[in-house]
Amino acid sequence: MIGDRIRTIRVQKRMTLSNLAEKANVTKSYLSNIERNISTNPTIEFVEKVALALNMKPESLLGWEKGENEISENSFLYVKKYLLTMDDEQLVELKDYIDFILWKRRNLN
Repeated sequence: MIGDRIRTIRVQKRMTLSNLAEKANVTKSYLSNIERNISTNPTIEFVEKVALALNMKPESLLGWEKGENEISENSFLYVKKYLLTMDDEQLVELKDYIDFILWKRRNLN
């Protein structure tokens, strides 16, 4: 989970919870809740702030970085989780966006 990863990296970098919270400009209590997996769905903004404070990319913090064109299991599960919560209108919008991206890639090559 993201909280476990944040705590592990923070400890490896010899940062206290207070230091990281201050450097990331997030509340210490929320960071603590994330690290203890009480809150398990941080915002993208939160992840970006913490990653920057830890001097790393958000995708590294999330454990998403893999070899080129390789999808990690975590990435797939993350997307799947949100697909299952989308209503029909959101799914149609997502499909249209994917179709656009694929069209754009075909036409730029």
